Amino acid sequence: MWKNKEMPLWMMFVVRLSAMLLLLALSRWMLFWFNTSHFPDVGPADQFRFFFIGMRFDIWTLVVMNLPLLILYGIPFRFKYNKIYCKVVDVLFIVTNAIALALNHIDVIYFRYIDKRMTSELFHFATDSDENQTGLMKQFVIDFWYMFVIFAIFLIVVIIITKKTRLKPAIVTNKKQWYFSQTAAFLFLIFASVIGIRGGFQLRPIAIITVAQYTNTRNMPLLLNTPFNIVRGSAGQALKKVNFYPDDEIESIYTPIQDDFTVNRFIDEKATNYNLFFIILESHGQEMISYYNKQRKESLTPFLDSLLSQSLTFDGMANGRRSIEAITSIFRGLPSLMSVEYISSRYAANRLEGLGVVLKKHGYNIAFYHGGNNGTMNFNFSTIAAGFDSYYGRTEYDDELVGNDDYDGTWGISDMPYLQYTAKKVNELHRPFAAGVFTLSSHHPFYIPKGYTLPEGEYLSEFDKTVRYTDDAMRKFFETMSQYSWYDSTIFVITGDHVGPEHPYASYLNGHGQYQVVAAFYAPKIIKPQKTDVLLQHIDIGPSLMAALGYDDTMFSFGRNVFDSLQEPCFISCLNDVYQYCDGKYMLHSDGKNIMAVYDFIEDPQLTNNLYIKGEDEKWDDINNKFRMRLQQYNNRMINNKLYVE
Repeated sequence: MWKNKEMPLWMMFVVRLSAMLLLLALSRWMLFWFNTSHFPDVGPADQFRFFFIGMRFDIWTLVVMNLPLLILYGIPFRFKYNKIYCKVVDVLFIVTNAIALALNHIDVIYFRYIDKRMTSELFHFATDSDENQTGLMKQFVIDFWYMFVIFAIFLIVVIIITKKTRLKPAIVTNKKQWYFSQTAAFLFLIFASVIGIRGGFQLRPIAIITVAQYTNTRNMPLLLNTPFNIVRGSAGQALKKVNFYPDDEIESIYTPIQDDFTVNRFIDEKATNYNLFFIILESHGQEMISYYNKQRKESLTPFLDSLLSQSLTFDGMANGRRSIEAITSIFRGLPSLMSVEYISSRYAANRLEGLGVVLKKHGYNIAFYHGGNNGTMNFNFSTIAAGFDSYYGRTEYDDELVGNDDYDGTWGISDMPYLQYTAKKVNELHRPFAAGVFTLSSHHPFYIPKGYTLPEGEYLSEFDKTVRYTDDAMRKFFETMSQYSWYDSTIFVITGDHVGPEHPYASYLNGHGQYQVVAAFYAPKIIKPQKTDVLLQHIDIGPSLMAALGYDDTMFSFGRNVFDSLQEPCFISCLNDVYQYCDGKYMLHSDGKNIMAVYDFIEDPQLTNNLYIKGEDEKWDDINNKFRMRLQQYNNRMINNKLYVE
């Protein structure tokens, strides 16, 4: 390329940074190339526009990751031409840019599981001490080997660029003039870097939420790059106090302290001292279940479909996108409104009393069962913190069934044997009990145990096969439980933790469908079987059960009691720093201060027609105020450690 492979400083900067900007943009855009089914409404024109608009955020990453290059080669001192010094700077250039590219490559696959660019999730996963990590990482290498090949090609290109753009020693004839010009150039470099990091000359620096001005929340990951998302997302982990309403008035306007558990629909009689059994199905979004999704030609969940037809079912909505967020929402009444899950945030040590704490006051024996390796996603600590008396994982299973071969090689014990184990262990609990079980098999790497024969049918993916396997495991689970005396005096709560990693139906690729999960109460002797379109978010489960049980008590939850028709439906979540709030009729998108969009949730469930016109905020005061009440209580109570009943 260049005979002596050396060039002036200014040319080296231009060539290296231009090449790296292109590589960053290409690695960012791979998320689209490898996940096109997640972005069904992005046509050729939008692809072109998003690719180049995203470079505004790529420039931020370019400057931040290349600060060693800019500073160490930009400083106005002659020792920067020393050969050893140059080699060190060049190695730093390769390493820092390799990290940025690697993060973009990792997110190409990880995105499928959380529907957003990662913030700090990867680091929590990588530093988690449980024994899943090594096995999962090996499995990812095997399943997604091609990403390592592609990354290797990118890395080779970076190394070639570095070798072909070595710094040419300066010939200094006038020292004063040289130092003056170098100092001026360095100051200009600093100024340009500041502008690059700010994202332009606007008043406020760019943030994740800046992307919302270019597209809807579903397509935001295409414009963002992962290093930017990690740094900016982590910077937003400290909540800010909200003051929409005076502190002395907010409690009278809206409070998460629940003490009214009226029952006026869906339930024939109160279930005092009934047992509770929570069944949380891994990755069971409504899209996978024929009972909900009539577009499916062949059911993957015949048993679950039958069970739901005998249950009271709702339009279930998860308040988060990860399993650990579901645990916090279901059992502690707290939605996921931060860039990281609650247990990984700086507020994890707050006093937050869950449903279990209330139930124990009424004599409930409370246990949680998950076949995963003990420590998986901190389920053991999270459930104990939510008030469960005991936790049973793979360790306890292996201790009781010595010599079993039920381990799936990655996550833990497969669903079929573990659900049978759970039924027998629950039968040993004194009554009344509140038990929870979390299935495991419908999770990457989608392991099907040897000896299990899948029923004939159309399976579009390995994920489909594990959903079918879990359904069979559920059928046998209920067959076993139905033999026990406590079965008829138990309320079964059936829900999914979050939606699955695959979206074969475009109608679910929106801010509604990406949160839709199964949600049902099964207790046909007291709860009328009925299919409703009533919203039930995860945080509604606790207050609703308190009403069903008929206990006159007080509890903390941001949810509502679905058995009281006078309590208005709502759903709240946060993705890519955009809040979603639904009142059952309209879906509001907000950055926490300003309205960004409003959709008719009933007439436009795919959220394609934005009804909000800038300047017409008063038209949407009602729903905006409902959202603001909850956000103020959430932020301020979190900051002040007031997530409990005093």
